[in-house]
Amino acid sequence: MDIQELKNTINDFGRAMKLIQEKSNADSDLVEPARAEIAFFGLYLIFEEGSFDEKELELIEEASGFKINRNHWNEIMELGRVDSEENYLSQPPHTFSVMVDVDNMLYEIGEEPTAYNAAYEVYKLVGDTLANIKGFTDDKRQGKLERFMEMIEKYRREHSDEPEIRNGANEEKVVIPSKKGVPAPKKS
Repeated sequence: MDIQELKNTINDFGRAMKLIQEKSNADSDLVEPARAEIAFFGLYLIFEEGSFDEKELELIEEASGFKINRNHWNEIMELGRVDSEENYLSQPPHTFSVMVDVDNMLYEIGEEPTAYNAAYEVYKLVGDTLANIKGFTDDKRQGKLERFMEMIEKYRREHSDEPEIRNGANEEKVVIPSKKGVPAPKKS
């Protein structure tokens, strides 16, 4: 994945957040906080032994569209909770609670809940990119990514109104379209 593809994906997600903001008549901006949370997620993944690689930090800034002020490291570390995995994994980014709420509203009106999946895919893409940026899979970063994804999945199960999600019945369910007369798997 190149930086431009990553930027485009994050920008598309920003447009989706803007649409949610407009449709819900939200009192506050959802786009910039979502970009900040993506940047903090990147910081969480690359933070190692009290420091960051400057080139990777610049990549996170460019991809997320969120400039990190180097003069305020302590505040950034505290605000982003990236100083330790325990702090970072203590609660999901606010973006995920918004997306679960949107999915709950969609579920209530009989629509397919898809907001959470959009956020999940963006974070997974950022995580996969940063875990493999050195030309090989960094096992430490891959482990951090996996623990983060488990945390947000658990949050989703605990806060979803959809019974299938609450019961974990939809995990790992992939529906593949039919190919040459072979019927697609049916949803249970």
